[in-house]
Amino acid sequence: MKKVSIGLIGAGTVGSGLIEILHSHQKQILERTGIELDLLQICDTNPARIPSYNKAAIVSDYKAITQNPNIDIVVELVGGTGIAYEIVKSALQNSKTVVTANKALLSEKGTELFQLAQEKNVEIGYEASVGGAIPVIRSIKTGLVANDFQSMFGILNGTTNYILTKMEEDNMDYAEALKQAQDLGFAEKDPTFDVEGIDAAHKLSILIGLAFNQKINLDNIPIVGISKLTKADIQSAKLLGLRIKLLGVCKKIGDKLEARVEPTMIPLTHPIASVRNEMNAIFFETSFSGPSMLLGKGAGSLPTASAILSDLVFYGSRRGQENLFREKNHFSQGSLVPSGENQARYYLRFKTVDRPGVLGEITSIIGRNSISISSMRQNESREEPVELIIITHEAFEKDVRNSLQEIDKKFDIIRGKSIMIRLEDLA
Repeated sequence: MKKVSIGLIGAGTVGSGLIEILHSHQKQILERTGIELDLLQICDTNPARIPSYNKAAIVSDYKAITQNPNIDIVVELVGGTGIAYEIVKSALQNSKTVVTANKALLSEKGTELFQLAQEKNVEIGYEASVGGAIPVIRSIKTGLVANDFQSMFGILNGTTNYILTKMEEDNMDYAEALKQAQDLGFAEKDPTFDVEGIDAAHKLSILIGLAFNQKINLDNIPIVGISKLTKADIQSAKLLGLRIKLLGVCKKIGDKLEARVEPTMIPLTHPIASVRNEMNAIFFETSFSGPSMLLGKGAGSLPTASAILSDLVFYGSRRGQENLFREKNHFSQGSLVPSGENQARYYLRFKTVDRPGVLGEITSIIGRNSISISSMRQNESREEPVELIIITHEAFEKDVRNSLQEIDKKFDIIRGKSIMIRLEDLA
């Protein structure tokens, strides 16, 4: 038997879930792994929310944990990049292994913190930072270690996936679906971080390092959220045999990467299109294993705490071992496909006046920008604005954007900003 002493900083949603699992399953974990996880101390700004059955000592200063010589692993569940950074740094400086669910911190400060961990001969576990209960970090690091990754498509945020599901299945508009997500606790009061794709981008940047061995700074990842999507886009996709998902995507294009987070149309027949509500999924294409997908709850108290527990067992078992192989968490700076030079098919939606020649004028502009049209559909209503849908063949993004900018300046025929959504065949 090996005993591992734990200090928990942050007893909110996930922290309380961790306390619950440790309380109810400590014996089972010991029987399965030979490791006794002993929660010694908890630090939280609101001690009243710590479960009453807790037996760990409660402290008010995080340094009482990070500097405690009897603590082996510090679990940071405060979140953000402010005080959480100081907590993790203090723990590492005091030679503590750190386990965290903090994707923002690792995405923005990971290089520095992993370097410090290496210098202190300790480790950082972060399975819970991406995909909640989905074991995606360990799968990439070990399960798929022999593979080269060609592409990765991820539904990395449960809030946005829930909203898009309700917009399609219950014909809700965006505002209505968002309110329902907030009422059910899937969305924060201020949902910006989720609905504008920032949360997914943090997770994507972590996955890119692991899967493609390259670091892509968050500032270099194009990010588009879902707040501008309408029921019209959702239903149009359905009529075309497609579904819109907010995807974090990374593809290998020659010796460069294409990385982005944005609403994307995908075929209804693809496995990732069937992922509903608050579930998350990551789909990989790899050299030896071929296509594979991991699916599970991407957030929540117990699912995320479950991932924390897996790191406590894994990294706890490694504490004190000599000549231990340290996992690689340092990656060379990645090289991205230049902005606008990536190619894809696109869904374009225009609101126009109803008069002869409009269709010809729009298609003429698209053609002048070297874009080939795959299909078109126009509603038969005589009421303005008339809606025109165009699906392109593969084209450069910069050419599509140039076309829309030129078309949107045609104030005599266009009624509102034109919409473009990338279409991934995911074949």
